[in-house]
Amino acid sequence: MKRIPALLAALLMLFPCLFSCASAEQVGVPVFGDFLYFLQADGSAVITGYTGPGGDVIIPADLGGASVSAIGAEAFRGNNSLTRVTLPGTVTELGDYAFFYCRNLTSVTLPDSLQVVGRNPFAACGSLTEISVSPDHSSLALRDGVLYSLQDRRLVACLMTREKGPCAVADGTKIIGASAFYLCDSLTGLTLPDTVTSIGKTAFYQCGSLRGLDLPDSVSYLGEGAFNGCRALQSLRCPADVTEIGRSAFENCYSLKELILPEGATSIGDRAFYGCSDLTSVQLPEGISSIGQGTFAECTGLLEIVLPEDVTYIGGGAFQDCYALQTINIPEDVSYIGSNAFRSCSSLQSLELPDTCFYIGSGAFYACSSLTDLTLPTMLNEITPELFAGCAFEELELPSRVTSIGEKAFMVCTRLTSVDIPGRVTSIGENAFFNCVSLEEITLPDSLVYVAENAFDNCPSLTGLPDLSGLYGPQ
Repeated sequence: MKRIPALLAALLMLFPCLFSCASAEQVGVPVFGDFLYFLQADGSAVITGYTGPGGDVIIPADLGGASVSAIGAEAFRGNNSLTRVTLPGTVTELGDYAFFYCRNLTSVTLPDSLQVVGRNPFAACGSLTEISVSPDHSSLALRDGVLYSLQDRRLVACLMTREKGPCAVADGTKIIGASAFYLCDSLTGLTLPDTVTSIGKTAFYQCGSLRGLDLPDSVSYLGEGAFNGCRALQSLRCPADVTEIGRSAFENCYSLKELILPEGATSIGDRAFYGCSDLTSVQLPEGISSIGQGTFAECTGLLEIVLPEDVTYIGGGAFQDCYALQTINIPEDVSYIGSNAFRSCSSLQSLELPDTCFYIGSGAFYACSSLTDLTLPTMLNEITPELFAGCAFEELELPSRVTSIGEKAFMVCTRLTSVDIPGRVTSIGENAFFNCVSLEEITLPDSLVYVAENAFDNCPSLTGLPDLSGLYGPQ
């Protein structure tokens, strides 16, 4: 095997750095040494990137004569070559997630000049053991491995390497900042003072050891994904002033058995309880008007749920894969049920849909293998694709307004014996009744202009079907 000359090897190692610098310069991004930056109106520099070899990095106080005043958002994101970083005494601002996922970063020194710290600059820094802050710092404080911003009374960051156990948040803290405890698997419990009003976005994201938490009544805001992935969390009471449960707020909280929602809540975000497999029942406040996309999807232990009378919208996949769900009411004012809303709810036996519901998305009842009793709304004008595939009813009355039957709509409805197709239906799609092995009788209207050639494939009990070959053309 031929050896690469040392000089050539060095050049090859340097090439990616040269290329990135050249690329930055080509698009007009200033480069000085190992740093990319831009100039603010006052002539100071904001560092936006780093192309150097890493290790122990001392950020310079100026770049090409411009004083470094800030480290930009995500400037060092994912840089695994960094081990130690010292910020200069000119920096006044540290941007959102500035050192996000710098896995080998062990130590950071913050200057007395630093006044503004964005969303957890050190989120996912799994090796960070030291943040150096002067005890007399005017804007920052470090206590028990937790960094606070004094100006807005915000808990900024908790060291992932902090000793496993509970954490007592400092008195006077108002905000648990975005991603403050991001991936802190060492956190087992939390005590919050009654001054806390806000839990930021992904504040406790994948804190897998967090078992219990009491939110004080002062809390009025829960951010998106606030407790996403807290797989050991078993119970939580949301304070009375919380009106909105953010998107993915409790997603994948596998052990969550009890959740008390405030009576004043008016909104639940998409995927809010996605994957909460130990949740068996939920009491929703009366003010809730919509169930978002995937809100309760994969809540495999959910047995029953009562939807408030104000609900008008059930989003796509809202209850998908809720295998144990046996009963659910659909309020009278529901007008929309999204695609896959009840897909694979294999224990659901009966359902009555209100006449106000004008749309049911594709696959909404796909593989509801125990569904034997279903009342469809009179306003429905379309049987969407895969809508009832794999259901267990023997008969189903289709509303008179229906004009089309989508592909695979009744596929593998093995107990279906008879269907009366309404007089307004003009099309029947691909495999619409495929493998309906018990289907003996079907009434077809004169309104039909298209029937897929395989619409009734593998229906051995169906006899007397008229010649439909004249309707096999393009739809």
